[in-house]
Amino acid sequence: MTERDSKLPVPRSNPLDWNPLGALVMRPWYDRLALHAVSRWYLPLSRAWAAALAHPDDEAAFAEACGLTAFPGGLTGSRLRRAIAKTRQRARDYRSADERWLEALFAPVAPSDSVLVARERARLAAASALMAARSGFTPIRRRAAQVRWRMTSPNDFAPPQDWLGSAGTCIAPPAGKGSAAPLSPVEVSHPVPGPFGPERWLRFPSPGLPDDTAWARVFEPADVENPPSFINLHGIGMELDFWSGAIDSTASLLRKGLRVIRPEGPWHGRRRIAGCYGGEPAMALGPEGFLKLFSSWAAEAGVMTAWARQNGSRRIAIGGVSLGALTSQLTAVAAGDWPETMRPDALLLVATSGNALDVAMTGSLARAVDYPAALARAGWSPEDLGRYAPLLEPRGVPAMPAARIVMTLGEADSVTPFDGGLALARRWGVPTDNLFIRPQGHFSVSLDLNRQPQPLDRIAAILKEE
Repeated sequence: MTERDSKLPVPRSNPLDWNPLGALVMRPWYDRLALHAVSRWYLPLSRAWAAALAHPDDEAAFAEACGLTAFPGGLTGSRLRRAIAKTRQRARDYRSADERWLEALFAPVAPSDSVLVARERARLAAASALMAARSGFTPIRRRAAQVRWRMTSPNDFAPPQDWLGSAGTCIAPPAGKGSAAPLSPVEVSHPVPGPFGPERWLRFPSPGLPDDTAWARVFEPADVENPPSFINLHGIGMELDFWSGAIDSTASLLRKGLRVIRPEGPWHGRRRIAGCYGGEPAMALGPEGFLKLFSSWAAEAGVMTAWARQNGSRRIAIGGVSLGALTSQLTAVAAGDWPETMRPDALLLVATSGNALDVAMTGSLARAVDYPAALARAGWSPEDLGRYAPLLEPRGVPAMPAARIVMTLGEADSVTPFDGGLALARRWGVPTDNLFIRPQGHFSVSLDLNRQPQPLDRIAAILKEE
């Protein structure tokens, strides 16, 4: 067995982590390009890709799902047929690789390390190929919809009563408030040898989404007994377990001696809903989408917190970037009403805002996908939105003291506008040493964490304090 076969590879180095290149690129001009790439390229291609997966044999249904009046003819139509066929084949290849992966990772008896590594390599290669099939739909990139809207009008929208949950948020409190709540049964995979230590997957029934399974990948630092844990929630559309070479801060945190739990958010990755791309329902369903996502993901984070505590972590932090930060800050407030075993001890927020209406109505990504216009077409007025804003905003007090909250904000952030994040930091009394304000935008301030790791250093130091 060669060294290559015995463990997963070390993540490729990201050139943007190097100086002076990173210092030149990770600036507000990059954020303008990134916003254009996401809104005008990635989302339309994703919409066509999802339509192809849902309607591989029905050209009229495919066109309707893409927002087209009819299936294109001529050369464009021929190229689309080839792209649809390739997407369908890659979906079959992925399902086959995933089935073999599941058989090995959750087998009654652990296979050899070489088998586990080979199955994970094959799964990731097939997943990446499937995701990359989006490129075949470039011919309709300018005509395809970005989001397939499915909003309910405010008159027909009746949120469940339990959405008025812990501390006035949309997060329902766990059963047995103030005592040891029953923990959802968490199944743990066999460990796969990773470059920095063993890697496992967790799965358990989602507390907030019936008939859905919550997933998380757990990275353990080598030779560290009972490490503190960081539950790292991702941004919208981020499906790190499906892209080879995806960039995040996991390796950096592992080197600091932390266990990293990287959940797969509702409607992302293997939890993607048929006919949708990763994360699309959160936008497509309007306020209902974000309420469901926040409520479900927060409850899942509570289960993961309890699991980490039961598995040796004395301190646990929750946090993330963008959508992950918005979810984490609501969780931090709601957790004050939760049993102690499910309550995180620290919080890391990157590119966040305490003003949900500002993000929805004036945020540059929301405007780029015409979210405010879609709300208006569905009959949502500012007054209607205002009624639900308290459920979506962290208006209460977080469960952890201010000294254990770390925030990183970009002064040029227009997606989750900077003023809303700064106001939250001031209201919560985040200490100056824990507040990192950088002359960057939404994408650059998060992608630059490996080159400028001071926020990661700070949360690691807080988790290791005696």
